[in-house]
Amino acid sequence: MTDGKQVNNELSQSSCSKNVQKKDRREWTIMNLFAQVYRNFPSRGEISKSERPDFIVTTPKGRIGVELTELKYERLDSEFNMRAHEDFLNQMMHTAYDKYKSFDVDIECPLVVDVQFSEKISPLIATNDTKEAEKANLLREGLAEKIAQIVIDNMPMATGKQYVIDRTSKYGDLHLPVLVERILVTNVSGLLKEHLWYASISTKVKPLSIESVSQRIKDKDKKLEGYDKDCIEQWLLIVQNSFLMSAHYDPVAAARALRHKYPSKFNRVLVFERSNAKVTELKILREG
Repeated sequence: MTDGKQVNNELSQSSCSKNVQKKDRREWTIMNLFAQVYRNFPSRGEISKSERPDFIVTTPKGRIGVELTELKYERLDSEFNMRAHEDFLNQMMHTAYDKYKSFDVDIECPLVVDVQFSEKISPLIATNDTKEAEKANLLREGLAEKIAQIVIDNMPMATGKQYVIDRTSKYGDLHLPVLVERILVTNVSGLLKEHLWYASISTKVKPLSIESVSQRIKDKDKKLEGYDKDCIEQWLLIVQNSFLMSAHYDPVAAARALRHKYPSKFNRVLVFERSNAKVTELKILREG
């Protein structure tokens, strides 16, 4: 007979396993995008998942370790469950992609679809109220279907071509749902084999600044000693993970941060601004 404690332990392990899988998928998405847009990424490099660091890139010259870290926003609101919120949005994007595939699309090409949701959206996940959970499911289904239709209506046909759907255009003003701020659709034919659909929230990340970058480097430098010793180089990839909206983004502070010289033990420190697929290699100040 199985006791309650054993069941709870099994459920906890199952939940942890699912969270690890979601984290791995997220990191693979970021790493694949980075490999495509960083001009100095090894042309013959083979990427594999690792623990410390997050990825190993095997090249003819040797192994390169790549550690990923994000400039995540730290909310003081203890009632807000960021993980549940991200899970809700990720589920919505998976649903949107499934709906997209179910439509009769004449020309199939791999797309990167980046959707920025309003900060007003609420996941309603951590609730025992059946009616509230049903509302959340209806919201997810409805938004997912609208997103899929918008992508179909704005499908760039040329490799590298990107469409920006926001309220500055007549189409966006008429068709964007209230809880969606902007959608970027990029044709990545010949660059990626699979579609990549993901969500962003502009106010849920730290601004790109000297202070935020310095803190990320300092935190990761402390852990570098425990990374794979067989690597000939160790890279730190700092991801600015959302849209760069004028209301939440200081271009002067961001430019200053990208020009600054930072002390670090990593061989390379790179900032990946995912919303515009821009990679900047930071200047490193070597100790001693």
